[in-house]
Amino acid sequence: MENGFEKMGLSSVLRDALLKQGIETPTEIQKHMIPYILTGKDVIGRSETGSGKTLAYLLPIFQRLDLGVKGAQAIILTPTHELAAQVFHQAQLLEENSGLDIGCMLIIGSAGPQRQLERLKEKPRILIGSTGRILDFIKRKKLPAHLVKTIVLDEGDRLLEDGNFDDVANVVKSTLKERQIVLLSASVDEETRERSKKLMKEDCLFIEAKTGSLVPQGISHYYILTAQRDKFLQLRKILAGEKPERAIVFLNNPENIEVTVDKLCFHGIKAAGIYGKAAKLDRKNALEDFRNGRANVLVASDIGARGLDIEGVTHIINMDVPEEPSHYLHRAGRCGRKGEEGTAITLVTPYERRWVHKYEKVWGLRFVQKEMSFGKLVDSAMTKKDLDRPQKTKKMTDEEFSEKSNVWAEKPKKEAKVTHKATVKGKDKKEPQKEELGFFAKKAKKQAEKAKNKLENQKK
Repeated sequence: MENGFEKMGLSSVLRDALLKQGIETPTEIQKHMIPYILTGKDVIGRSETGSGKTLAYLLPIFQRLDLGVKGAQAIILTPTHELAAQVFHQAQLLEENSGLDIGCMLIIGSAGPQRQLERLKEKPRILIGSTGRILDFIKRKKLPAHLVKTIVLDEGDRLLEDGNFDDVANVVKSTLKERQIVLLSASVDEETRERSKKLMKEDCLFIEAKTGSLVPQGISHYYILTAQRDKFLQLRKILAGEKPERAIVFLNNPENIEVTVDKLCFHGIKAAGIYGKAAKLDRKNALEDFRNGRANVLVASDIGARGLDIEGVTHIINMDVPEEPSHYLHRAGRCGRKGEEGTAITLVTPYERRWVHKYEKVWGLRFVQKEMSFGKLVDSAMTKKDLDRPQKTKKMTDEEFSEKSNVWAEKPKKEAKVTHKATVKGKDKKEPQKEELGFFAKKAKKQAEKAKNKLENQKK
């Protein structure tokens, strides 16, 4: 097929496996990356979220494997357990559809090491997981790395950050110098490219899939100006008005996620939550509930922004403003995938609005200010002054006030329960406390007296 997988040199076995998934033509990033990865070159790839980066490296890895040799020939590192599990699922699907006996294994830190060590004895050819656990097994000589041909850094910008770089570098150093390194992300900046040079060969290639924008073009970007105390109220209004089938709500502080989930459930909204310190089983169950429709709102920290591919997500709501422009890019990219439309709404205080302008500048986006009005998301011109202005109470007409006055005046008085003590000739004596009239009761009494005096004057 023209410009298809066959033209790239992909085997018929893998092409047939893709057809079983309903994939007939390669995406832009796959067209550019697969031929180079097949040659064994070091490659850095950048393209928008949801553009098919996982298959862009899995397909050439599968083709380059030596099925006559057992043992780890490819290591795929990811910054989160959720992304590792997703890549593992795609690799398993490709293995099953191709009929090849590859042997793929998931190695993540939250799982029991003993079971993983037993599984390593079967000598799987592709290892997918977190840097810390894989490096631990290499140091303990439980995972021989001398056969590794390819190391993939999925969401490489995160993996090469200060807190992760040394571990990634140690995994790379444990393999032979002839290995190939592939780095992919939607946000590869100059700093990431400079750091990657410390690990890659000098002739490494930088490939960018030019689709006009790094953010899927089907996403509408909105922001709602609100006070910090009103953000949860705004969230409820959005969910009630927009009625999304699936929505992901992002918070910066993982400690607030459980609280937010509980509050949403209290208001009758089916919600689940994921964050880094949650137990592995809880995270797995939350994602399963969200995928299967048992929950239609997923509340997440930024671990849910990297690589998760969940079909049917129509809305992204940032209750907290992302701390970095790249974080916004990855959060928004959870919706509007594979050509679908999506809506990304960020709740901002007047102070936080500056971040919206920064995202516009960095990523070339256009944000539209909105507000929820009568259950609809409408254009807004609200300013900080509108938020600071106190709510006006409705002024009663004279007729309404007169009617209320009669009701209050005729209302039976309650006996005062509070007493105070008075000392009489050295003895304590309780005296009833004089009842204090309330504001409206005083007003009613005054009006009643005025009306009475007016009536008497008329009679005279």
